[in-house]
Amino acid sequence: MIVRRLFVTGGALALSGLVLAGAHAAPNLGRKWYGRRMFPLIRRIPIHGAVALTFDDGPGEALDDFLTTLDRYNARATFFVVGEQVKAAPGRVRDIIDAGHEVGLHCYHHRNYLHRPPWEAVQDLDRAQATIEDATGRPITLYRPPHGMFNLATFIESGRRGWHRVYWQRQGWDWEASATPESIAAGVGVPDPGDIILLHDDDRYSAPGSWRRTLAALPRILETAKSAGMEVCSVGELLARAGDYAPPRASAARAQRTDDSYRTGRVS
Repeated sequence: MIVRRLFVTGGALALSGLVLAGAHAAPNLGRKWYGRRMFPLIRRIPIHGAVALTFDDGPGEALDDFLTTLDRYNARATFFVVGEQVKAAPGRVRDIIDAGHEVGLHCYHHRNYLHRPPWEAVQDLDRAQATIEDATGRPITLYRPPHGMFNLATFIESGRRGWHRVYWQRQGWDWEASATPESIAAGVGVPDPGDIILLHDDDRYSAPGSWRRTLAALPRILETAKSAGMEVCSVGELLARAGDYAPPRASAARAQRTDDSYRTGRVS
């Protein structure tokens, strides 16, 4: 009888653990067609004649080169920046904004949120938000997590803060060691109207030197979009044209922070 009870109890605990793990990872169903209604992510914006270009993981050492190339092609982009990168060089995000681009939040530490408990993940959002808003003087409105991976806490919390959760429709797989300028451009291909394109402007969290290959591929990507009749814009521009966005204005005000239950790990 005791053995049976222990067996039942152990099975119940194991099942509970599986349920909790499933709930923790559930928002990533939004990356698949069958989960998009329950966990919506922005991967394409219904706009004709334009696409959105995004960069993750910066600001890095090559930022000026990326900004120069974008300016040469009259293209604009959204840079999803990393808090620890901003902390090291806070003036760089102002350079992005002053060049006509926009800044979104990626994270503070570039770690997969699926491997972090809810309160730690939300603390990371807090720290990143404070660091980036201090540097830009503008509230965060656009968010993309590291590796594009949410957990349930970051999905709920980003919605509570009113952030647009931005995914992507096309990518160049430019962080891989095997990537070349040709493979990156081919991976992006010929975009369709409203597509969101993912690239990376720094190699701190990817293969060494990967930003050089991305930078080399960027003119071809921009020329391909132009040949297809597409203007290359930021995510915010496309959302504004779709009537679903108001660009953030410079302000000293802070977006509302999370409650103490997440910070301490006491989640009810």
